[in-house]
Amino acid sequence: MKKSAFWMIVLCAITGIGIMSYLTYIHYSQSKSFCDISQEVSCDVVTTSIYSEIFGIPVSVLGLLYFAAVLFLILKRKDKAFQTLFIITLFALVPSLYLSLTEILFINSICILCETSKVLMLIIIGASLWASGLDSKTAFRMGAPVLIAGLVAAGVTYFAQTGTVVKKDYSNFMQCLNSKGIVYYKSVRCSTCRRQEMIFGEASKKLNSIECHPDGENPRPELCLSKKITKTPTFLMESGGTEIKRIEGLQQIKDLSAFANCAAE
Repeated sequence: MKKSAFWMIVLCAITGIGIMSYLTYIHYSQSKSFCDISQEVSCDVVTTSIYSEIFGIPVSVLGLLYFAAVLFLILKRKDKAFQTLFIITLFALVPSLYLSLTEILFINSICILCETSKVLMLIIIGASLWASGLDSKTAFRMGAPVLIAGLVAAGVTYFAQTGTVVKKDYSNFMQCLNSKGIVYYKSVRCSTCRRQEMIFGEASKKLNSIECHPDGENPRPELCLSKKITKTPTFLMESGGTEIKRIEGLQQIKDLSAFANCAAE
């Protein structure tokens, strides 16, 4: 029984490492993945959303560390290794399921590989519980506080992803930026752009913007190339189509205010 569970967990861990490594690559490279099937089923959309990071760390990197830890623990073959795997996987599964919920409720797109990783985690939980020999009563007693801790972790994750957003109407500020010739160059594949727009709130829709990625809405990649946009987001101050100055990367309101000489109030 333990031998079968051992190899099942090893296989799941190696598969998980492969999946998370690939998703990490997609997150940083902004390359098109093989599972970018549609707007509703796309690993690319999910891995570049504001929900793809926790405290600035890609979720895929955390998943990679988890599966690597599973592989390390199972290969060490220490006493109670299966119990340990059951506990840490049960804990990790709860915030992982929260992230699945964000795909449905907020991102409106499903990442097939992300959801496959949850299936792998469920298999690891089942196999480790089976091999540990714990009865249902003991498993429940051990698992209940772990589930509560996982819910707390999911709550922390939610506030880490959304709590930094400034909940304020910046419509007047956007109008000032527009009047100063500020143009916002963005990409539908850019996770930083999504965080930038969360800072602006609904007012971000009023800012003069250019989509640089061919897969985005009303894309103008040729213009972005001619403007030498090498990273997004980029803010250009232009006059008559001529660049005066630029600022790149995620910008806080106070930084843009100073850049454009626009009051943020």
